[in-house]
Amino acid sequence: MTPPPEETAGCARCEGSGYLLGTDGEHASARRCACMTPCSRCGGSHLLVTRDEKGNNLAVRCACDQLDRRIQLFNDARVPARFSGSFIEDLVETHRTQKEVKYALLKHRDAYQPGDSGFLLWGEPGVGKTHLLCGLASYLTLERGISVRFIDFVRLIMDLKAAYNEGRWDSEVLTPLLSAQVLIIDELGKGRASDYEGTVLDQLISNRYNSRRTLHCSSNYPPVEPPRSPSGVSYTDAGQALLAQTLKDRVGERIFSRLHEMCRLMRVEGEDFRMGHSQRRTETGRKKKPSND
Repeated sequence: MTPPPEETAGCARCEGSGYLLGTDGEHASARRCACMTPCSRCGGSHLLVTRDEKGNNLAVRCACDQLDRRIQLFNDARVPARFSGSFIEDLVETHRTQKEVKYALLKHRDAYQPGDSGFLLWGEPGVGKTHLLCGLASYLTLERGISVRFIDFVRLIMDLKAAYNEGRWDSEVLTPLLSAQVLIIDELGKGRASDYEGTVLDQLISNRYNSRRTLHCSSNYPPVEPPRSPSGVSYTDAGQALLAQTLKDRVGERIFSRLHEMCRLMRVEGEDFRMGHSQRRTETGRKKKPSND
């Protein structure tokens, strides 16, 4: 999506995008850049008057109306504040698998059509899984105008319990996740793996499976078998790396079978950026300093 060039040309703050990225509490947020406030074409009315071939006046939507819609889609996606300004191409590569996943996601985001299969990114903490999926969410909303919802699975369970305690329906929490064109579930498999959590996950996955809506996930758990060290011994350090359990163990065979059909499974390897790199960010603007999850 490209705003009218006369509004954004030469703007050093938004670099021609028409919007700025920042944070609003726990979530990333976007807003119009000053170069688009108000729009010089419509004066903020979102409407332009033009004439058809017969000379009749017609009211048409200004391009800035599309900009506002896409900004709202980004804000509704609820990308975590830490990843405001994270884009796929910004990921710092320390392993060939990161390059492979970046290429696959860049190709996916440009060619995406509703109902396309998603990705299930798995690997140790800090290798960029969340960064990549947040970058995908940012691009699909701001540049493609596609509705996206991002949710950390443990946070979802907390939100559902809070809704119950407040006398609200589960549907208030779940409906936006079911209706979005793209759903991103971060930290899949994390939690207590209780019957209740399994029921919630089954409802989400089954609904999106049956309605052919795109799903992306990240997980620290290997899909079906814990990876082995060069000596052939299974890694079992549950504190920092992949756990001895598999994702299939955590979510159950029924859900895992559907995930396997809905998503392309890709392993992400590399250095733990939380341990080895500082997280440098700027406050405003579209492009930020690279940072990984």
